[in-house]
Amino acid sequence: MKIYLIDPTKKWVKANLHCHTTNSDGHFSPIEVKKLYKEHGYQVVAFSDHEVLFDSSYLTDDNFVAITSSEYSLNDDQKPANFAYTSQEGSVSWRDRKVFHLNLFAKNPHNCFHIATNYERLEQKAINLYKPNIIQCDGYNRKATPEGVQETINRANKAGFLVQLNHPNWSLNTREDYINLKGLWGLEILNYGTELETGAEYSINIYDDMIRNGHRLIPTMGDDNHNRNGLLDDSFGAFNYIGVDNLTYDEVLKAMEDGNIYSSTGPIIHSLYIDTEEGKIWVECTNATDIIFVGLNRTFRNHHGDNLTRADFKIFGGEVYFRITVKDKCGKVAHTRVFYLNEYGY
Repeated sequence: MKIYLIDPTKKWVKANLHCHTTNSDGHFSPIEVKKLYKEHGYQVVAFSDHEVLFDSSYLTDDNFVAITSSEYSLNDDQKPANFAYTSQEGSVSWRDRKVFHLNLFAKNPHNCFHIATNYERLEQKAINLYKPNIIQCDGYNRKATPEGVQETINRANKAGFLVQLNHPNWSLNTREDYINLKGLWGLEILNYGTELETGAEYSINIYDDMIRNGHRLIPTMGDDNHNRNGLLDDSFGAFNYIGVDNLTYDEVLKAMEDGNIYSSTGPIIHSLYIDTEEGKIWVECTNATDIIFVGLNRTFRNHHGDNLTRADFKIFGGEVYFRITVKDKCGKVAHTRVFYLNEYGY
């Protein structure tokens, strides 16, 4: 029997889950962003403008889903991130301060109540965009403390949002900042915009660390496109494929929540399944040089060659869980989430 983990009978739609428009600090309007991304083969975009939640359903059509979302910031304004190099409090710039950026994805496209938000923290631009209506919020004053970050996640989960931790390296996050967080849906393992800026935003190691410590979450990639000066250099570089039967808002969010999603900078994974008779895991993909199995501890294995499109991995026992990485000759990669073998009879 074949148990499909990436099912080829589903529609695997291309998605950018981190995006900015003129509703915050992006260059293009939401309508312009939709047009640009549709032209590049995307069928899903999360309009995650800073601090504001707009009902984006007016952008959704039969071939495109606009996810109502927002990027929340929790800024540590009290001290620099690294006292070893920047020791004076109160005299450092924003570049020295630790932050936490969380993407919130609304399960209900019309859910625009600003949970975990104090009205005073909203920018005047955001307030003006809402006029003549009033931004509705719960009055919570977010703080960049372990308790404050956790409370923000808790409030978002309770209000019907999936929560993702964004670009941990750019945010100057250390292990102690994220390892005990509960209720995260996803971790942004590659932020294309900040990767271009820093060369240090590929964070699959952080994902593995969290998995080894008992977290269950999804690895995602996003552009974080701002398109400053009308440029497209921070667009179309990191994306996700989401498996649905029908392209609707509800199905996209349900597929995300259920883990029918994988991330990529290029390679496509056509199918991933367990053959229970053979006791093997099979991967089928576009041309690759490496197809890698990563399990618990050092149970990893690798198929290496030219133009690989298929690979199998025997289940020996002790793997506990696994994820798959596909790498092509240009160094572009695709990553699945972790799958737990005991859920499939092993």
